[in-house]
Amino acid sequence: MLAQSDRLLREAGLNGQAWLAGERENIAELMRCMDLFVRPSLANGISNTILEFMFCGLSIIATNAARNRELVDDGVTRFLVPAPDSVAFANAMQRYFSDKTLLKTHGNAGRLKVETRFSMETMANSYMQLYDRVLERKVRQTVMQS
Repeated sequence: MLAQSDRLLREAGLNGQAWLAGERENIAELMRCMDLFVRPSLANGISNTILEFMFCGLSIIATNAARNRELVDDGVTRFLVPAPDSVAFANAMQRYFSDKTLLKTHGNAGRLKVETRFSMETMANSYMQLYDRVLERKVRQTVMQS
């Protein structure tokens, strides 16, 4: 698949415009060198990849698949586009590359969202609140049965 994609880029004269990394072990290092992450998936669950790129402060363009809408606030933290609309992807990419302030603003907003909604501390607090509610309900049931 990678070889076919490389061939298509060469034939279109775009091989200098894209880099298809293939399987890598230095992902964190590579992410720090990027400006934008594009996720053209047709359907997926909660995308850890989107969360990872958001945490790095990168802007994201993703399809409007249901679970992506939970992570990406369209026009606030990222852009959502219909799948499989390659023109919409290209337009969103062009918008970012012509407006570096927007690219940075969305990246910062995405990082803040990950830190406030998806951090380990937030997750632990959510579990503690759930356990407290369950325990409170159990205590009420015990008191009512006495």
